Amino acid sequence: MNVNHLEVIGYREDQLKKIFESSETLSMDIMINSGKRKIDRKNRIIYSDVYWKGFFPVGHVLNLFSSNFHTGFKKRFFKEAGHIAGVTSDSDGFINARNLLEVKKDSQLGKHILLRYIESPWQGFYDIFKVLSDKLLIGRVFLGPYPHGTEMFTFCMVREYTFDDITVDDHRELFDTAKIPKLEEIEGVWDMAAVSNSNHRAGVARLEFDVKPDNRIEGRYQFMSLVQGQMRTELTEDELRMHDFTPLHDEIRSIDVDYMIGKWCSARKETFGPLSAGLLQFEPTEDGQTRFCFYYTLKRSIMTELPAPGVLDRILKQKLGVGMIFEEEMVGRYCPGEIKNPFDLESDQGVHCQFNVKMTIPDLDEFVASKDHRAELTGKIRFAEFNGDRDVICALEEGSYFNYLRMNPETEEREMRYHICFKHNDRLFLFDGTKFMQKDHKGDINEILEDYTTLYCRVTKSDDGVQVGVAKLKFRTFEDIKSIASLLEFGVSFQVTRTTNLWKKIAARNKFNAFTMQFIFDEYNPSGL
Repeated sequence: MNVNHLEVIGYREDQLKKIFESSETLSMDIMINSGKRKIDRKNRIIYSDVYWKGFFPVGHVLNLFSSNFHTGFKKRFFKEAGHIAGVTSDSDGFINARNLLEVKKDSQLGKHILLRYIESPWQGFYDIFKVLSDKLLIGRVFLGPYPHGTEMFTFCMVREYTFDDITVDDHRELFDTAKIPKLEEIEGVWDMAAVSNSNHRAGVARLEFDVKPDNRIEGRYQFMSLVQGQMRTELTEDELRMHDFTPLHDEIRSIDVDYMIGKWCSARKETFGPLSAGLLQFEPTEDGQTRFCFYYTLKRSIMTELPAPGVLDRILKQKLGVGMIFEEEMVGRYCPGEIKNPFDLESDQGVHCQFNVKMTIPDLDEFVASKDHRAELTGKIRFAEFNGDRDVICALEEGSYFNYLRMNPETEEREMRYHICFKHNDRLFLFDGTKFMQKDHKGDINEILEDYTTLYCRVTKSDDGVQVGVAKLKFRTFEDIKSIASLLEFGVSFQVTRTTNLWKKIAARNKFNAFTMQFIFDEYNPSGL
């Protein structure tokens, strides 16, 4: 049966089964890997006989798992002691299961190749293969003793694939041998896809480059149709470089006029926030250190320009009918009496204080649409010393609340406000804190995080409004993380209530993140470097 191995990569399981059942296998010797590699840049095809690259069927739950966890599988075959042996591995290299091959034949499957796993804990599985060509294998996985095992799934393996399915090693080789882009080549919109340890690339963003008459390059990005911004872009003697509001920078080289290859790099792993290990690659540097990179490819888009703004608005206008709950800890210093302004409080003044609160948003749609963006607060506030007593711990009273990115009508600036009511010795006190969210400097990531993490507080008596002290607290989660991903991770950690629907939960987190990111780009313009 004549089958195109490049097309089979995209087949469903029923299509793979049909090919398997209607085909005769070729010699088992064809499966042995030679270690040879060849890259055809003109046709964007890679021949790699270091191992067979495996693909789960399109639409199969394992394919979804592979994509979400950025991992795939591979098999390498070789001669050993007169037999053909092999090793089955995941693409991260954590699993390395040894196996032996032999030719079998029965009335149901006809002639086929049996792969036995010879080491624990994989001995309860076996594969059967048919060799369709020197570039294509189709296999089945079984659980139980041969030949009576229960079939698990059907898959394909290839020695040759297109740039759309490149591996991390392929990316490194392509990048090292790629050329410096030309100005006339980079103009336009490019579709970005992440290169990970999984089988398939995943689309994540779009870039647009506009070359001006003076050869100045204006760069813009749109990340997952959610965030848009600008980048400082320059063409160096080695590559196209981009710098945005994060501590990372991009390095891009050209394969041809319609295909480029790049990486997003930083010296600090923390910069990438919660990115999967399958997406985060380690590279040695010239000074013997290690840097961390996110690999991607760029294909020229059919679009002539980035889509018009409005993606965030569409997300924010979704009616979800859900609530959210999240927790927060703020830690800092409280100083009674003598200091009137919390801005004047030094880090070594006063005594330790902190609060641990649960913020409850009953209705996320109303929270986003309202002017106050209010959440209710419950929890505890603690002072090492307060009003003459030591180690004071007080529960928050009813009426405590939090405003997220509320517009102050007097200053017309956004603020986060914490209104905490607590009782000590039967007297009600108010702990009012504000995070001042406005651009004072150049709006880089350091300023954004400083504003997001620093709370200036006044403590007053509830009955007469007399100030009894000031406090300055920090949000520990962000304090040492210089990454916009941390702000998004803050939203991802939220618990979505009033629904059990997974997609609604994802949409709720997206809505909160969209609300946050819309404010950051409107207020700080962090990408305007």
